[in-house]
Amino acid sequence: MKNKKVGFVFLSFLTIVFLFCYSKKTYAKSYSDYQTKIVNNHKFNIYRFLTKSGPKSVMSNTKTLHYGNYQSKLMRKNHHQRYWYVLIDGHNAGWVNEKAFQRNKISVAKNVSLVYNPVYNFPVRDAINYVTDKHGTSVSANKVKASQLSVSSKDIGEHNIKYSYDKAHAYSTVVVRKDQNEGIVKPKIKAQPGKSTSTWKHHFKSSGNWGKSYAPETKSHVLISGGLKLRTVFYQPATLSQGNTLRGTVGPTPEGMTISNGRVYISMYLDPNLQHAKVVSYKLNKVPNKYDLQKLPWLPWNKFVSFAKYIKVSPLIKMGHGQSLSSTKKYLYVIANDHLLKNSFNSEEIIQIKKSNLQIKKIWTFRIWNISKKYSYYIHNAVFVNDHEFYAVFHNSTRHKFQYWRVVRHGNKWIPKEVGVTQGEFMKNNSPVQGFTYNTSNQQFYLAFNDYIFRIARNGRLLNTSHFHTGREFEGISIDKNKLYAELAERPELMASLIK
Repeated sequence: MKNKKVGFVFLSFLTIVFLFCYSKKTYAKSYSDYQTKIVNNHKFNIYRFLTKSGPKSVMSNTKTLHYGNYQSKLMRKNHHQRYWYVLIDGHNAGWVNEKAFQRNKISVAKNVSLVYNPVYNFPVRDAINYVTDKHGTSVSANKVKASQLSVSSKDIGEHNIKYSYDKAHAYSTVVVRKDQNEGIVKPKIKAQPGKSTSTWKHHFKSSGNWGKSYAPETKSHVLISGGLKLRTVFYQPATLSQGNTLRGTVGPTPEGMTISNGRVYISMYLDPNLQHAKVVSYKLNKVPNKYDLQKLPWLPWNKFVSFAKYIKVSPLIKMGHGQSLSSTKKYLYVIANDHLLKNSFNSEEIIQIKKSNLQIKKIWTFRIWNISKKYSYYIHNAVFVNDHEFYAVFHNSTRHKFQYWRVVRHGNKWIPKEVGVTQGEFMKNNSPVQGFTYNTSNQQFYLAFNDYIFRIARNGRLLNTSHFHTGREFEGISIDKNKLYAELAERPELMASLIK
C-alpha cells in the first residue's frame, strides 16, 4: 500500500512538471474585447495552425493584406515567440507573429499650421494617427502625454510638441501664422434666384434587407430625375470589423465619399456624432459585382483574400463630421468640422491624408469672417479641386441664402473669395446639406439634400433639380470625369450617373 502511495505521488509530480513545462510553451491570454493591431511594413506569414512545434500552414501574409483592419482576442506564446490569432476586415484569418505589428510607436502629422485666431485653441492630439503599446495594440490617443495639450492660435510663432506613451515618442511642429487679417472677406456678389422646397430630416427607409442583422441586398436600384440616372455601382460591407470598440470598429455609418484615380474613399463612423472615423477605400475595377463585397466577412478564405488585398482601411483619425471628404492626385482632404456648430468663431481644421497609407500628413486651420470681424462663416461642406484650392458652401440662415467660396492657399495661408450666392433656403424646413461637389469642366456645383440634388452655376444660379423618393440619406457626392457619384446609407451603396 505504501509503494502505491509513493507511486501515485511520483506520478502526480511528473504530471505537474509536464503541465508546467507544456504551459510555458503554450502560454495563452484571451481578451474580453477585440484588440486593434497596427501592421508594420515587413512581410510576415499568416498561419492556419499554431502547434506545440510552431506555426503551420501558410494562408497568406501581412504584405498582401497590409491595409486591412486587424483585430485579435487571443495571444499565445510559442517557443519564446508571441502569436496573435487575428481577424482581418471582420473575417477570421489565422496566427501572426507579434513582430508583424508596429510596437511602441506613435505616428503623428509632423507639421501643423494655424491661422491666427484669439478664440481658438488647437488640440495637439488631433495630429495623432495611431499609438501602439509594446504588443502592437492600438491605444487611445487620450492616453498619450503631450508637452502641452493645446496651442493657442493667438500665440504667433513655432511650438514644438512632444508626444509620449510608455517607450514611444513622436514630435510635431505647430506654427501659428502671423497675419491677423487672414480670412477676412467683404461679400458683395449679387444673389441669384434659387428654389425653396422641403424634405424629410430623418430617414424612414433602407436599402431593402437592412436591419439589425445587416442582411445583404440582392437587388440594385435606378434613380431617375432631372437629368440624372443614378444606378447602383456596388453595395459595401456594413462593417469591416467584429465587436464594438471605438478603435477597432469600421462602420456602419458612412458620412462622406470621394472618387479619385479609380478608387472610392468613404469616411465610416461607429456613431455619426463622433469626431474620429476610419477611411475605407475600394479599388473600383477590382469590385467583382454589385453584391459580393457586402458579404466580405464570411466569404471563403481564398475569395476573401482576392477582394481584401485591394481594400484599404485607415487607423482611427480625426475627421470631424467627415462629410466634406474630397481628393486630389496624391491626397485626401477633409474639413474636420463639428456639424453641430453653426456660426462659430472657431478655426476649422483642414486634414491632409496620404492616399498611400490613409494617414494624416499635415494639418492647417483656416477661417472665413467678414470685414467687421463680427460675423463668421463656419463651413460644413467643401470640395478640393487641387492641393492648393477648394470650394465651400455656407448656409446663411439669417439672410436666407447659400454662399459659395473659392479658397486658395498661398504658402500656408488660405485666402477666401466669394464667387456665388443663391437666394433662398433650398429646404425651408432646414433639412441639412448632405453632399457638395464641383464640376471643374463646366464650373458647376452640385448640392445634395435628402432625396434632392441641385445643379448650380458657379455664380449661384439654380440650373436643375433632381428629386428622388428613396427615404434614405445621401452621404456624400463626388464627380470623376463624366460621372456623378452618390453614396446612400443603410446599407452603404455607391451609385453613379453620367453627366454632361
